Amino acid sequence: MAGERERTWPGSLQVCSECGSEMKYAGLGEFRCSECGNVALNDYGRVRAYLEEHPGATQSEVSKATGVSPNRIRQLLMEERIEISANSSVFLFCEMCGAPIRSGVRCLKCEEKYKKGVELERKSERVHSNVTGHAMGNQGQASGEMRFLKK
Repeated sequence: MAGERERTWPGSLQVCSECGSEMKYAGLGEFRCSECGNVALNDYGRVRAYLEEHPGATQSEVSKATGVSPNRIRQLLMEERIEISANSSVFLFCEMCGAPIRSGVRCLKCEEKYKKGVELERKSERVHSNVTGHAMGNQGQASGEMRFLKK
């Protein structure tokens, strides 16, 4: 059953436990039955609802109360769907520089550097993919052959 909860994505088919009708994703981790109005929550919905009622709860408290695994809660933190409260002494750490962060995988400074690097890499790929010429072989690889031009 826990494996089924992990796969509840927006738009995925859910069946109402009350009447057996199809449930539609309503947003924020919530599914609603179009027939009886029953509401079901996926992992994100259960964690979000618990944190709304218990701000500042620890990961273990949230896990025990919701049945969502600590690993899934950490994944939600890294996806920036939830964050560690401002008054907490516990932090995640930036994967690039090690600075403390409240959600995600990089601090703002490193995220900016990362995005600039990705943009430069994409530009470089576009430039290199548009390059053609005599030295390019059949597979688009440089053949290494040289020739002299007659003047």
